[in-house]
Amino acid sequence: MDVPNIEINDKQYMTTNQVVRGVIERLEADNTEDAAHLYSHCQEDVGFILMARAPKDRPIQARLAKMFYKAKDFEKAALVLEANKEYKRAAELYERTDQYEHAAEMWMGVNDEDRAARNYEKNGSWQTAGELYVKLKNFDRAAYCFEKSLDHIQAARYYYQIKKFQKSMEILQKVREEEEGFLEAAVMIGNILAMNGYLDMAAAKYRNVTKTVEISPGTLSVYYNLAQLLERKGDVFEATSVYEQVVSVDMNYRDAGARIKALKGKIAESGARPEDVQVELEEIVEDLQEIEEDEITLVPGGQSLMDSPKAQIVSVMDGFEFLKNTSLFDRLSLTEMKRMWNICETVDFQPAEMIIEQDQPGQALFIIKKGGVVVQRVNPGSVTDLVSLPAGSHVGEMALVDDESPTSARVVAGGDGAQAFKITREKFEELLASDDKIAIKVYRVFIRTLCDRLRKTTEDLSCARAILEK
Repeated sequence: MDVPNIEINDKQYMTTNQVVRGVIERLEADNTEDAAHLYSHCQEDVGFILMARAPKDRPIQARLAKMFYKAKDFEKAALVLEANKEYKRAAELYERTDQYEHAAEMWMGVNDEDRAARNYEKNGSWQTAGELYVKLKNFDRAAYCFEKSLDHIQAARYYYQIKKFQKSMEILQKVREEEEGFLEAAVMIGNILAMNGYLDMAAAKYRNVTKTVEISPGTLSVYYNLAQLLERKGDVFEATSVYEQVVSVDMNYRDAGARIKALKGKIAESGARPEDVQVELEEIVEDLQEIEEDEITLVPGGQSLMDSPKAQIVSVMDGFEFLKNTSLFDRLSLTEMKRMWNICETVDFQPAEMIIEQDQPGQALFIIKKGGVVVQRVNPGSVTDLVSLPAGSHVGEMALVDDESPTSARVVAGGDGAQAFKITREKFEELLASDDKIAIKVYRVFIRTLCDRLRKTTEDLSCARAILEK
C-alpha cells in the first residue's frame, strides 16, 4: 500500500482527517512506529476519532492498541484492549494511569480477585474491596477496608478474628445502641475485657447490655456469658441467678443446667447465704457504676486511668513510642505511624540465633527493640564479624523494596539475645499499595539510607586507595 508521506514539523498544520487517515494507513501497512510518531505529534486529541474510524478486524485493533502504547497514551491503549476483551493487559494499563476502578473491573474479568480487591481499595471502594478480601480470606485487609467504609461491626469482627483485639476494641466503641450490631459489639467488648483479665469491666459491660435487651432465645448468649464471668469472679449467687434465667428460656442451653447444679453444690458446702454477700455486691455495683461513668484506659499491668466523662476503653500500643522514634519513620504522621505499627510483629531471638542469612532472598525488615545484633560476612571456611548494632538499629530494609537480590551479609542475635519489630515484605507492600503518601515518605528514607551507605563506601574506598598508593 502506498502510504502518503506526511511530514511533521513545528510550522505545519494538518486537518483531523489527514491525521486520522495517515495513522490508519500506517496501521494497515503494519507500521506502528510511524503511526505512533504521527499521532503523538498532534497537539489536539484525535485518539477517540481514531478508535471510532479504525477497522474493527483483530489485527488492526491490536496494532491500534500497540500504537497508543508506543505513543504513551496508555488510557486509550487500555480502552482498545478492553473493547477487544483483552482484560488482563487492559487492567495493567488502567493501573498505570491510576484508573483503579476500571482496573479492578478488568481483573474481575479474568477472575483475579486479589488484584481486583487491591485496585478497589486504591480507588476508595472500601466496602467492595473488603468483601473481596473476605472471600480471599485476607481478613487483615478486609478489616482495614471495612474500617475505612465506616462499617464498624464488620471491621471489628475481622480485627477480632485475626486477634488484633486492641484495634477491635477501638472500633467497637463507635457502635451506637441504635445500630443493628450493637449487641454483637457489646459481646465482643466483654470478651476482650475478660481475656485481658478485666473481669469486673467485662461483667459491667454485659450487665449494661442486659438492661438494654430482655432475655430471649436471641440474647441467651449474652446472659450466659455474664453468668460465666460472675462464676469466674466467684459471685456464685448472682451467677446462679443468671444461669437460672437462661434455663427459664431454654432448659437445654449449653451446660447452664449443669452449672446451676455445680454452683448450688458449692454454696451448700460453704454454708454461705445470699445476705452474707449482699453488702459486697452493693459495693461492686457502685464501683462498676463509677467505671461506666469514666473513661478507662487499658495499660500494661492492668492499671486504670479515669479522665473523661464518656465511657471509653482505649488500648495502649506496646512499643509504639520506640517505633515512632526510629529514623526510618521520622517523616510519618501519627495516623500513618499507627498504621505502620499495626503491620509489625514482635519476635524474640536467642543469643547467636540467625535473623538474616547471607546470599538468600530478603524476607523482612527488623528493627532492634532490645538487645543487639551482629552483622557477619561469610566466606568459604570463615565467618567475620563486621559490626555490632544496638537497640534502635534496623537491618534487612532492602528486603522490602528488592525481592530478587540476595542479602549481602548474615545477621545474628548478640550475646544477650534480641527482640525486634518485624515487618514482612508482604505486609509492607499491602500497606504501601493502599496509601501512596506513606509509600513516598518511606521510599525517600530508603533512598537516603542507600545514599548514606554509598557515600560511606566511597569514602572507605578512597581511604583504601590512598593507603595503597602510599
